[in-house]
Amino acid sequence: MARRANGEGSITTTIRNGKTYYRGSVTIGIDNKGKAIRKTFGSFKKAIVIDKMNDAKYESKNNILSNSDVSFGDLYKYWINEFKKVEIKGYTFSKYEEVYKLRIEPYNISSKNINKITLPDLQNYFNELSEKYSPSVIRRSYIYINACFEFASMQGMIKKNFCPGVVLQKVKTEKKIKVFTKEEQNLIIQNLDLRNIVDCVIYFTFYTGLRLGEVLGLTWDCIDGKILKIKQQYARVLTKNNNGYNVHYELSSLKTNESEREIPIPDKLIDLLNNLPKNSEFIFNSNGQGLDHKRPQRRITKICKDLEIPHRSFHSIRHSYATRLFELGIPIKTVQSLMGHTDISTTMNIYTHVMQDKKMEILEKLNNL
Repeated sequence: MARRANGEGSITTTIRNGKTYYRGSVTIGIDNKGKAIRKTFGSFKKAIVIDKMNDAKYESKNNILSNSDVSFGDLYKYWINEFKKVEIKGYTFSKYEEVYKLRIEPYNISSKNINKITLPDLQNYFNELSEKYSPSVIRRSYIYINACFEFASMQGMIKKNFCPGVVLQKVKTEKKIKVFTKEEQNLIIQNLDLRNIVDCVIYFTFYTGLRLGEVLGLTWDCIDGKILKIKQQYARVLTKNNNGYNVHYELSSLKTNESEREIPIPDKLIDLLNNLPKNSEFIFNSNGQGLDHKRPQRRITKICKDLEIPHRSFHSIRHSYATRLFELGIPIKTVQSLMGHTDISTTMNIYTHVMQDKKMEILEKLNNL
């Protein structure tokens, strides 16, 4: 069997009446479900098959732009289910689904033919999103939508991807990583009530550096002696109903392969775990069910306010854990492994923050000479 380059179709051969028979197949378009349409040709002469394939490709390039009636919404669903799903983890895939359910399907652009969407259409759409969503959420959605339009361009469904021409509101970023100082961390820990399950989550995270979904997704089988195995997370999932979408949480796979890791459990956490009830598969639970993601953040916000500590997010506890490791002189690669960072640059950002503080300590010592 002879094969041609990607997008040029393929040619196979069989023997008929003692002669070589050539059969060619080529993609000529995509149907309204977003699936490929293929056409086949046959002849005892290879040159005839090639000519017919070339003619079909030429016709498809000229006709697909005017004949395609695939809506953007349908194409996006087809793209994420048939192409993206095979290369990304379940949690990441849920983010692609969330973009469709919340930020594509409810808008007019979802039903508009993909080949009729113009730059003004896209700009108006993203302007609509800005009325409800933050610049950072819109920018993350843009990344997925732009990739979908690139896919449409590769398939010959649109003449040009206009997404790069869209102007988005700038995302305000804070370069400084917010962490709790040693003194602040100790003050918080001293004021935690370990009879409160949410306070137990905060206490546990200060000594493990887990992401919120990871700590809430811990089940008793994650514990192996003094080793904590991070293998899942408690993630948000959207389900459609008559009134729109319901949000619920369920155990799902981790975001990346690097997120799956093993962490040593300090003795003080062993004591904490031994005192927790075993009434659920979840280590941290409420009436046997996993905890709502909002509760730990609300609690740390209140604690900071009560103790007159500058506001910090729950994620700052994770950064604080990494900071304590650096302060103890733990090597960067080890910290990267314990934190489950895919890219070491993420670890380096925290390390750089710690080194800035160290420089100020050195300066203060020099001033006291």
